[in-house]
Amino acid sequence: MTLTSNFKLAVLSLSSILFVALTGCSKTKSYSDYLDDEDDAIEKFIKDHKIAVEGTMPASNDEWLTADGKEIYYLYASGKAEGLYFHQVSKGEGTIEPQKNWTAYVRYAGYTLQGNMRYNCTAQYSPDPQSFKIASDASNTTFGEGFQQAVKNLRVGGKCKVIIPFKIGNENNITITGGTISDAAEYQPMYYEIELVGLE
Repeated sequence: MTLTSNFKLAVLSLSSILFVALTGCSKTKSYSDYLDDEDDAIEKFIKDHKIAVEGTMPASNDEWLTADGKEIYYLYASGKAEGLYFHQVSKGEGTIEPQKNWTAYVRYAGYTLQGNMRYNCTAQYSPDPQSFKIASDASNTTFGEGFQQAVKNLRVGGKCKVIIPFKIGNENNITITGGTISDAAEYQPMYYEIELVGLE
């Protein structure tokens, strides 16, 4: 076999490898694809955790449970917090509602719906609670619309669990190590356990 034939064979082999590699790659997902994936992940989480979803917020100050012990999550279907799934563990003490421009002090843990921890500001990991200013429009804040609406539902000492879609959630959040994990291509919903420690 001549040198020219060897060269042609090498080029053909390389071309075949490149073709397989390129055609084997999945296409870039569209915005709609990411939202579909997010919806599927939330539905799976709800099913796996045997959650009861309701369109009317329960009036109880105690933990919201069905007669057979399932946790009730209220689904916000309109407004800035649309898509938020909110479960009250305890409402907290008193009648003072968190208001716009007040500072809220919270402890929370945030997880992906697959159970991977992203943030942890609970007492055993952080000596001081995190604080943020309650905004009338929280869409571009570190603590987004979903998180802030959850806190507004509580009174001091109250606790809740929430599922927050990406669009009202963790787009601008920061990891506990200080690095940002925001990636608009992920559209990752999150699960949080939140406690309202104080207001001022």
